[in-house]
Amino acid sequence: MENNHQVQEHSKVSIEKIIDSIRESRDSLISGFLLGSTLVPFLEQNFNVATLSPIKLEFLKRDLKELQISTLDLVHYASLIKQMRDANTYLPVTDHPLVLQEIRTVCQKYCS
Repeated sequence: MENNHQVQEHSKVSIEKIIDSIRESRDSLISGFLLGSTLVPFLEQNFNVATLSPIKLEFLKRDLKELQISTLDLVHYASLIKQMRDANTYLPVTDHPLVLQEIRTVCQKYCS
C-alpha cells in the first residue's frame, strides 16, 4: 500500500512545472508581440487604438520586455496554478484570461 502511494505522488505535476509552463506561455505570447506584427492588432482589439506614436510603441515594447524577464506574479496566477494542479496538468495557457490581463495592464499605460 505504501508503494502505491509513492507512485501516485510521483505522477503528480509539480507546482514548479506548472509555474514554468505558465511563464513560458506568457513569455511566448510577449515574444510574438515583440517580434511579429500582432501587437498593433492586440491594441486595436483591446483598447480601440489604431496606432501609437513611435515613442509610445518603443516604451511599450521596453515594458513588455521587462515583463518577459520578470518572475511570475504568483498571487496574480494563484487561481490558475490551483486549477492546473487540481487537473494535474501543465499544458500551455497562452490565451488564458490571466495571461492576457497581465499584458493588458502593461499596455494600458500607453493606450489611455
